[in-house]
Amino acid sequence: MLMPWRPSNTPPLGRTGAGRIDFGSMHRFSTPAAPARTRYRRRALRLLLVAAGLLPLLTGCLGRGDSTTPIVAISNPKSGTTRTADNLTITGYAMDDFGLASIKINGTDVLTNPAYAGERGKRLIRFRFTVGGLKDGEVTTHIVVTDVNGRTSTLDYHLTIDNTPPTVDLTKVASVSGGQLHVEGEAKDNNRVASITIDGQPLAFTPGPDVPFSVDVPAQKGGRVVVEDSAGNKTSKLLQ
Repeated sequence: MLMPWRPSNTPPLGRTGAGRIDFGSMHRFSTPAAPARTRYRRRALRLLLVAAGLLPLLTGCLGRGDSTTPIVAISNPKSGTTRTADNLTITGYAMDDFGLASIKINGTDVLTNPAYAGERGKRLIRFRFTVGGLKDGEVTTHIVVTDVNGRTSTLDYHLTIDNTPPTVDLTKVASVSGGQLHVEGEAKDNNRVASITIDGQPLAFTPGPDVPFSVDVPAQKGGRVVVEDSAGNKTSKLLQ
């Protein structure tokens, strides 16, 4: 078979000893070194995966790992203060992307209780426990949650038992124009005053142990001021 003539120093089409031909542009470029070739191959593979729509799926499968600890929170009593001391029930929840292995309350795993049969390994578990023999003051509960991969989260839940009602002192109650009543006073509590209402109208204030107030309200027979603390204890007093 006859072969086309070419000079002896002309490499075969598409292949040389020192380089190769880019048939798309017919421009010569040097063969990259080994690390560069590896980068080009990875880039080419990435482009193929993108074109096939497989890159997001593959990245999710290979790159997913457990890099976060579980979440644990107490939902009730929300304020951390309560006036109920006998057989107090505390409720909360724990959650994790991969599943929960244990929920320990003061060292005891609540998931060993038959009431939680089948809960271990779930991503969201609601739990409750009872604390008895409490008196006025603060009690701390140590909660440790562990996920199926061994990651842990710790919560020291501080609960204040408060059976002492707040006090309210009315320093001035006087009739003003327009059928209004001007009321001045001060509400106090050993923990925190949570709400003050006068004849059913709530006052806006920042909760705290000592709250002075001054307000004009419609004059009504039998009107009252009601003060409630963060534990739910209430005190009521007639305006006149």
